[in-house]
Amino acid sequence: MSQSPRAEKSKVGASWHRRHDVPWLVLFVIPAFVIVVAVQFYPLAYSAFLSVQDWVLTESQVPKGFVGLDNFVKELSDDIFRRSVRNSVLITGGALVLEMFLGVCLAYLTMGSSWRMRSIRTLLILPMVIAPVAAGTLWRILLNSRAGLVNHLLSLIGIKGPEWLASPDWAIVSVILLDTWQWTPFVLLVVGAAIASIPDDLLEVAAIDGASRWKTFLYIELPLLMPLLLLTFVFRMLESLLSLDSIYSLTNGGPGYSTYTLTYYIYTLGLRSFDFGGAAASSWIFMIFASFSIGLVFWYQRKDW
Repeated sequence: MSQSPRAEKSKVGASWHRRHDVPWLVLFVIPAFVIVVAVQFYPLAYSAFLSVQDWVLTESQVPKGFVGLDNFVKELSDDIFRRSVRNSVLITGGALVLEMFLGVCLAYLTMGSSWRMRSIRTLLILPMVIAPVAAGTLWRILLNSRAGLVNHLLSLIGIKGPEWLASPDWAIVSVILLDTWQWTPFVLLVVGAAIASIPDDLLEVAAIDGASRWKTFLYIELPLLMPLLLLTFVFRMLESLLSLDSIYSLTNGGPGYSTYTLTYYIYTLGLRSFDFGGAAASSWIFMIFASFSIGLVFWYQRKDW
């Protein structure tokens, strides 16, 4: 059917207005574009330049020259760098598993709008509002093997507390516990809001059909929550990989190099050893590693739930 003259005139007018608005849209976008370029693209480009330069500030005030991929090869063959990668994977993986599991469980356990549940949720999110440096310092005191509260409580039930911050293995466990304690409330808040948005009609129909609570969660609620859970997983993975201040205040990378993560390694290389070329190369390796991990999660998200 052919359109009426009025409809055609309206369509032509809308098209003219869109063309007329394009210059204004471009004009308003330009400032934001300039800021993004200045704040993000320029530092990335400069770090890419530094990654292929031989520049140690204690040896020279300017880059000594182009070295190609030597900085990347040096970092990838460095034992401390490889250990930092392993620690980052262990800490991030362990913390994410605990945070996602505990966050979902707490979200279901604290459902409801009563004043008791609201009070409990308020108390549970308190760790999230503490500055990471303060949280690390607090846990450094709590986990002190001689006078810490944790080992004291364990001794009351006949358990000898470990050397939390002096043993390499327990130091990694301590970092995982700190991250889990502080950021499980984030998962709780996100998942709790998602659960509240699930239509009650779906749950009532499942109950009428005789589905158990576990089957209702597994076949109805979990598929609805999965996209948000994966997005929360990505946010927490990035935050955990980028974590520096909590490790600095809790273990300072020790004992030895046992709690060095990629971010802490880059920090020490660039701001303690002043090896700008190596730090820039390590940063690009880190960015590639993080981008690949996020890409895997989003690829997994494309599945039908």
